[in-house]
Amino acid sequence: MGKTEVAVELARRHGLEIVSADSRQVYSWLDIGTAKPSPELRRELGIHMLDMVEPNRVYSAADFARDALAVMRRLRREGKRFLVAGGSGMYLKALFEPFFEVPKPDPAVRKRLDLDTSLALYERLKQVDPERAARLHPNDRQRVMRALEIYDATGRTMTELCKGTRAGVEFVPVYAVITMERETLRRRLDQRFDAMMRDGLLDEVKRLRDSGFGRDTYVANAYGYAELLRYLDGELTIEQAVAGAKAKTRAYAKRQETWFRALRDAGWFEFTAAADTAKLVEPLLCGTIGDRCVVSVPS
Repeated sequence: MGKTEVAVELARRHGLEIVSADSRQVYSWLDIGTAKPSPELRRELGIHMLDMVEPNRVYSAADFARDALAVMRRLRREGKRFLVAGGSGMYLKALFEPFFEVPKPDPAVRKRLDLDTSLALYERLKQVDPERAARLHPNDRQRVMRALEIYDATGRTMTELCKGTRAGVEFVPVYAVITMERETLRRRLDQRFDAMMRDGLLDEVKRLRDSGFGRDTYVANAYGYAELLRYLDGELTIEQAVAGAKAKTRAYAKRQETWFRALRDAGWFEFTAAADTAKLVEPLLCGTIGDRCVVSVPS
């Protein structure tokens, strides 16, 4: 927590735009439960990579890297400066340690593949790319379809592409990791979820379900949303759903910290207030904003 506030403070001070690397904010409709920046803030600063796909689509780290790089290249051409803010380790790894340029989804191919059963799709993947198939569950329909989609588009399997030459890194990151004392973080995460509930998160989940974004879409995997869907389906009490969502959020924050601890040469800064923390971060960024990508991430 705290990364958005610090990123906004830095953006205002230095005239930066923000490229979000949040793996939940890429989905439209998921607003309250992802703490998505308000439309007013987006217009003020220029915040990119929000509302990229609807929740019935799989949006992989490779998809994110492809689309985020397109935004970053355009900003560079236009002479604009930016920072990347977000805590998805897989997104950041794909962005700064890319393997291959993944083709965009092809609706025609997807429609054709969608005619087959999940088992039939999985059997085909086993034939063309057994290594990739071995890493997926037969019922993981979206990812099986994506692997077949890439094969149909390129004539090469995902396994082949991943083993190929790694693409050159265009932007060298300077990591500023915003952290917080463990008990303080736990308390703030719990308080934030309580605030989301007061702001109408349950109604947002109801709207998603009523619009067809239910248990067979990304919503069923997003913490907070998943537990409230189970409450609406009568599987949990509201107290159990809230407690479960909070526990999953804390566990995710812990996994984030573990991932970021492995980063070399990252600057770590304890969050106090946004303005004060931004002042601490600024010396690390001195001389890097404008010619290198600046990444602000939470613990």
